[in-house]
Amino acid sequence: MGLQKHLTAAERLGRERLIPKWIEWFFIAGAVVLIPWIVVLFTVPPQVGLVAKHSRLVWGGFDCFLVLGFAVTAYRIATRSPRGAITAAATGTMLFVDAWFDVLTSRRPIDQLTAVLMAVFAEIPCALICFYVARKIVGVFEASVPVLREAGFRVTGGRLVPPAGSAVAQEMSERR
Repeated sequence: MGLQKHLTAAERLGRERLIPKWIEWFFIAGAVVLIPWIVVLFTVPPQVGLVAKHSRLVWGGFDCFLVLGFAVTAYRIATRSPRGAITAAATGTMLFVDAWFDVLTSRRPIDQLTAVLMAVFAEIPCALICFYVARKIVGVFEASVPVLREAGFRVTGGRLVPPAGSAVAQEMSERR
């Protein structure tokens, strides 16, 4: 009876959207909005007294990776891939790192104020959305563990193994 309860919950979850549609658009917008900023970083002459010799390359390159993180996460969400948890967590971490270094490497008071405002109103909230997405995706897999155990599945050698004699086990052996 417990398995039936879990299956009913799984069927209900399958009909619902795990991640709201606006979040998919959030990741697409994040990638698109950063592109003009990257162009500015690479084309505008550097400020005098930058922290490092290759500051434009450092920040422009970092933001290119952020674009990649946003775009891949949007794709993973659109395709309902569990790997979206990984890319969302990585993108969120990069946003925190970006905020941290922007604030700490700003030299002029106006630049530091801008960096703090960007961190508080853009980078940190965006990072929190990334972590929310990662947690939602991982939560689905955590919720599936009792269902799989009750159905007789086990993990062996890092692979999910169906119960012996089940239709899933027979199908998997036919594929080999």
